[in-house]
Amino acid sequence: MSEDGLIVSIADRVATVQLNRPEVLNALHSDTHRALQRLCDELDVRDDVGAVVLCGAGRAFCSGSDLREIGDLVGVAARRYVQLDFATKNRIAGLRKPVVAAIHGWCVGGGVELALACDVRIAAEDAVFSMREVPLGSVPGSGGLQRLPAVVGVGVAKDWILTGRDVPAAEAERRGLVTEVVPGEQLRDRAHQLAAELASRNPTALHLAKVALDPRPEPDYGLVATFQMLAGEACHGDPSYLQSTRKYIEKRGIKA
Repeated sequence: MSEDGLIVSIADRVATVQLNRPEVLNALHSDTHRALQRLCDELDVRDDVGAVVLCGAGRAFCSGSDLREIGDLVGVAARRYVQLDFATKNRIAGLRKPVVAAIHGWCVGGGVELALACDVRIAAEDAVFSMREVPLGSVPGSGGLQRLPAVVGVGVAKDWILTGRDVPAAEAERRGLVTEVVPGEQLRDRAHQLAAELASRNPTALHLAKVALDPRPEPDYGLVATFQMLAGEACHGDPSYLQSTRKYIEKRGIKA
């Protein structure tokens, strides 16, 4: 199967969803967000899928939102994009089936938030995590401010978010962001093995355990979502944000 920016395969009751926009380090476009949401709806009701692996093509897991699209968004357009982004991460977190993130290379900004929406995170040795929003003049907009402190603690989350520094896989494992670090060539097999093990279990028990462990997910139109929309609009309206995003695109060698 394929969707906008996605490649999907199913084996051993595991659906492997690959972000397939390597030319932009698997940055998420509005079309990709909508494709992910549609795919989640489909996978939730498929009896031949008991777990999901989320991974990326090329040299990155996900570099966050596509700055070529959102870098120029202001006002209502900025709010709408943040709302879409927030809803995508919520939809992945709300899947009835467990989701394993297989992370390699760059995992940046919204990419970290995408990984945080998954239930289990496994990283390759070359994985690098970074919350770049604040240095770029914005704030994490799709769950990072809520989910990251819950996983690594408030102090560590403040360090990573306020500084925007690169966090290597070994540190991410030490802080609990990922549960396992493996050689890059073993990443996909290990993620599939874990997902297949989960998929063999009682789906009702898996779903109930997920709900109990995360009993209060933030609603797409609630207080937190509204704050994120308004924060995104305010930050995108600052002239320094556009200048910073353009420099970042050039520095990372992302194709225009």
